[in-house]
Formats: sequence, C-alpha cells, structure tokens
Amino acid sequence: MKSGLKWYQKIELEMLWAFALLISITPRFFKYYIVKPIIGVFIIITRYRHKTISTNLKNAFPQKSDKERARIARRYYFFLAEVIVDTINLVGASEKRKDKVVRWTNSKEMGEKLGGKDWIAMGAHYGCWEYMLLWSRELKDSRLMGVYHPMKSIVFEHFYRRLRNVSDKLLQVPMKQTILYFLRNRKNGVGTVMGLVADQSPTLRPDSHWFRFLNQETIFHDGAESMARKFGLPIYFAYAKRTAPGMYDIRFDEIYDGKEEVAQHEITERYKNKVEEMINEQPELWMWSHNRWKHTPAVQAARFGKSTLQK
Repeated sequence: MKSGLKWYQKIELEMLWAFALLISITPRFFKYYIVKPIIGVFIIITRYRHKTISTNLKNAFPQKSDKERARIARRYYFFLAEVIVDTINLVGASEKRKDKVVRWTNSKEMGEKLGGKDWIAMGAHYGCWEYMLLWSRELKDSRLMGVYHPMKSIVFEHFYRRLRNVSDKLLQVPMKQTILYFLRNRKNGVGTVMGLVADQSPTLRPDSHWFRFLNQETIFHDGAESMARKFGLPIYFAYAKRTAPGMYDIRFDEIYDGKEEVAQHEITERYKNKVEEMINEQPELWMWSHNRWKHTPAVQAARFGKSTLQK
C-alpha cells in the first residue's frame, strides 16, 4: 500500500503510533483501572451518541425497565473505553502475550478439521472484534483474510493497517475486493480463512431480506452466505465470552458445513441467532452506538415501490 500521506500527516501518524505504543507497554492495572475509567467518564460526560444508544436499547429490549436500559447504556460507555484500550493493546501484542488476551477454546480441533482448507469465520461487533485478527497466529498451513471497510481519515487508515499487522499469516483486504481476491488466490495451495463481520447495517436493496433481530425487522450483509453456497465453504461463528477486562474465550461454532442443502437466507438466519444469543448474555458488549436500524420495510417500500418483508 502506497503511503499517499502528506508530510504533516506522516508526523501525525508517527505521533499517534508512539502514543499508542507507550500506553500498550504500561502495566495492565494502569490501562484498565486508570486509563479506561478516565476515557469512560469522558464518553459519558460528552453523551456520545446518547440518542442513538437510548433508542436502540429501548427498541431492542422493550421488556426491560428504563432503569435497566440506563444501566446497560452506562456499562456500554465504559466498555467503549475498554475497546479503545484493547485496540491500543494490539500495538504491543507480541506472540508471547497472545494467550493472555484470547484463549481459543477449540483451536486444536479447528486445526485438525480445517487446516489448509478454505472456510469463512464470521464474527460480530461484539467485545473487542479486533482481537479476531490474532487467530492468524494459530494458522499453520492457511492464512487469514481480514476483510475491512476503509476509513475516511487517511491517517487512521494507515494507523489501523499497521496496528492490525499482527502476523505474517494475516492479509488485510478491503471489503470491495473480497471476492476478486479470493478467486485469484483460492488455487495457490494455501488455505484461506475469510474473516467477515456482518452485523452492521448494509446497503438497502430492492431484494433485501428482513430478519427478526432484537425485536426489530433487520437486514444483514449476505456476502458470506452467497460465497459459502457458491463455493461450498464451511462457515464458523466466532462466539466470544469476556472473561476479564481485555480478555476473552473464543470458540468457533459451525453454522454451515459447506455441503448441506439449505434454503436461501437460512445461513444468515443462523448467524443472526448466534449474534443475538451473545448479545442477550452481555448486552453492553455490542455496538449500540451504530445507527443499525436506519433501514426499515417502510423505507424499502417507499424507495423501491415494494417491501420484501417475509412473515
């Protein structure tokens, strides 16, 4: 990737990297019990996307009281602060430290079953999703294709690309190049694990399919299902459990074996169910500040003349 940075942007990037590196090498107590609370209080004071968070929680959990939803919102703010610290931790995430951050509970079984094969690993914006990149260090005869959405800020684009470069088995591929890259590299003798996150709001289409998710009609990115059905790729869901600040147990649950005859949208339905199950366990760990439900069946009908809402 060519730099494309102006001289002052290069200075900004190096200053940002130096700051992150400094924080990453500080003791765990300092990061999670001093830095994190300070960031959390700042987020609360600034009421970061307060309206969006409140609306999303109210619609997702109408059975909960205002007090319960307010508690989830407060916990979410502090969790956002934790994600910032977690992400900075990747700057200094050495091979020696990896097991202290994520414990892959069925790593051996996955290696024996899928080593050297092409498959899809699906995650969600739940917990510190950037930690999923550390799975590339578990691979011996495969590589992880980390699909990402390019950022508007060129400085942060370069920062995150450098931060995510956690192993030589990781390939960072922009979302729009996913299929092309896979087709070009699928027969080179090295297995490709495509890391995809599909729980945020996709582009609304005339044929967008609606799922019942968190008490609301919702559309999902369906690229993983399309590729799995077309190329016979197994799909595994990365089910994360936060065990302590900045620490997770992650297991891979099969949601499609690559061979099963399934109805259209069934794979995405299974993915949706897994995401919802995780959220119900610890709701504050999901990204409530995203405008997830900006599309509705009514918007689809108004824009395209009809709704494909499935009952």
